[in-house]
Amino acid sequence: MSAWAVVLACGKDYEIGPGIDVAFLTIGPRPVLAYSLQTLQQNDLVDGIILIVKKERIDNALQVVRSYGLRKVKSIVAGTSQRMGNLKKAYEQLPDDATVIMIHDAARPFVDGDVVTEAIKAGKRYGASVAAVRSPEAVKLAEKGQKVTRSLDRNTIWLAQSPQVFKREVFEKILKSSAKMGDDESALLEKSRQEIHLVVSGANNMKIRTVKDIETAGALAGL
Repeated sequence: MSAWAVVLACGKDYEIGPGIDVAFLTIGPRPVLAYSLQTLQQNDLVDGIILIVKKERIDNALQVVRSYGLRKVKSIVAGTSQRMGNLKKAYEQLPDDATVIMIHDAARPFVDGDVVTEAIKAGKRYGASVAAVRSPEAVKLAEKGQKVTRSLDRNTIWLAQSPQVFKREVFEKILKSSAKMGDDESALLEKSRQEIHLVVSGANNMKIRTVKDIETAGALAGL
């Protein structure tokens, strides 16, 4: 079974501010994008990578790929602000023998190689897998405004991350879904009978959303 990774590096979720793309900010000696791409490059289960960036960032992305010897990056695709549209563009680039597709956010630079491996294995076995961490805090449900409806058992609450891995036929179901697309592909499968297996990840697999997160990422990178 051939496993391909789709790395998303464009859209509103990947901007700290207008025109400031998280993926191309620098943490220490490397751009954010390079960290996760190098992890995927070094993983024996990843056969190829499709990179989705803004049209105006294609040259920058190509420079990153060449500078860090990222030979597994087979396509750099001009994306848009629409996540579903970007997934469809990535699907068009997949080879016929790609049977497993992994989705990863470029804004999560510190994904662990072992988590990638376990997510791919679980995706192959169960059809869908999601890297996640248990909630470290008590969880309150507020269905309307800030009025607490009830407390939830934090032992049953998981915070979803990426990578998220799907067999090809399951990924195709996601692409055909009429539900509104958020930032979590697996959510589109929850009303189906598709099993989604959770893979234990860690807090270091953070998503950079703010300037403060850049400072935290620098600390994680040992700067």
